[in-house]
Amino acid sequence: MGWKAEAKAVSINPMKTGQPLGGVLALQGFYRAMPLLHGAQGCSAFIKALMTRHFREPIASQTTALHEFNVIFGGGQCLREGLDTILEKHKPSFIGVLSTALTEVSGEDIEGELRAYRKEKALKDTLLVGVSLPDFRGSLESGYAKTTEAVIQGILELGRDERTRKKSKNRINLLAGSHLTPGDVMELKEIVSSFGFEVIVLPDLSTSLSGHLLTGHTPLTRGGLPLDYARHVLTAESTLAVGESMVPAAKLLEQQAGIPYKVFPSLLGLQASDQLFAYLAARSRQEVPVRYRWQREFLLDSMLDAHFVFGGKKAAVALEPDHLYSVAGWLREMGALPAALVSSAPSPVFDRMEEQVWIGDWGDLEELSEKNGADVWIGSSHGEQGAERLGVPFYPCGFPVFDRFGSSLAVGIGYRGTTEWINGMGNILLAGERRKFA
Repeated sequence: MGWKAEAKAVSINPMKTGQPLGGVLALQGFYRAMPLLHGAQGCSAFIKALMTRHFREPIASQTTALHEFNVIFGGGQCLREGLDTILEKHKPSFIGVLSTALTEVSGEDIEGELRAYRKEKALKDTLLVGVSLPDFRGSLESGYAKTTEAVIQGILELGRDERTRKKSKNRINLLAGSHLTPGDVMELKEIVSSFGFEVIVLPDLSTSLSGHLLTGHTPLTRGGLPLDYARHVLTAESTLAVGESMVPAAKLLEQQAGIPYKVFPSLLGLQASDQLFAYLAARSRQEVPVRYRWQREFLLDSMLDAHFVFGGKKAAVALEPDHLYSVAGWLREMGALPAALVSSAPSPVFDRMEEQVWIGDWGDLEELSEKNGADVWIGSSHGEQGAERLGVPFYPCGFPVFDRFGSSLAVGIGYRGTTEWINGMGNILLAGERRKFA
């Protein structure tokens, strides 16, 4: 049905998370990477603090720390000095220079600076990319998607010879959307690999923000896709894009490396999971492994057990676009109704939806919930206070979730992940019913 927005004099409890945070998140999925935020020091500090609270892991990030006079006279020198320091001290494999609203409004020519810098330094072992990510456009999801696309463009330029090589049979690129947790990515890798495919994930958060213990300290990312292995992306037989936001990156690989792609807007729910497994079975010419057939049986039984508590319930949902689409589709499958759907920014995925999405803030969700009635709220930790004011049960998911343990390892895709969502949400709805009659 699409989306709707209304001009407001003031935003009440904003839910939007800026594009630069999405860019920093995407770069955590590449091995020995360093995001460099070209802007004021506070931009980097806020992003790092919020991501650390959510993932409870060290976050690689640096800033050019611009001051007023740098903005007035140009921040090019600060950018070059920042790059020099990072290369000299840390020798990263990836550097992503991310603009902010400050440098976008002041008119910094980041691409021009980076072209001159690459030519001067003749970088061989480091992929240096720049991404335009003003806070006043898009959201976390678009910043993540643009950064992934920029890294792929850099890989295409580095691997010009690999573009024309014969494609490797059974090698698949997996473009993981920003709404997937490290636990989701790990689950998805296991699913695709079980059909005999070699999987290359971009970005691969499952090996960087999954909570594994490592000795020593490094300011760079400690997991993710290595640069030397990233070149194999160009010899994959096909690409799976999870989330509508990853379509531009998938199209880039198709246009410049001749790799066809398949988009899965959602992997949450019985129907969405069936579509994934049917595709993999047809592509590999193998039967679905027994363990996933058992997981499907468990899911069907869980749906039967919980249908009485979901049926007719009204849910208020506030998430990033791809995540909102997935959750709304799953709610419909369970017989629940949307009391309100609010997101942070417009997206093409909303044209696929039966309901209208409101582009707004937590205040809009609270108003729509009061107007339409809501039995449960679904969203990040920033929305819990609003749910408490209305006396509505709250189910935390998305970004950030900073007052629960294990959010980064939660699985919400495939048969197993859908079963976990049914049980988790079902228990919250049951508790809400008990409170009504207490």
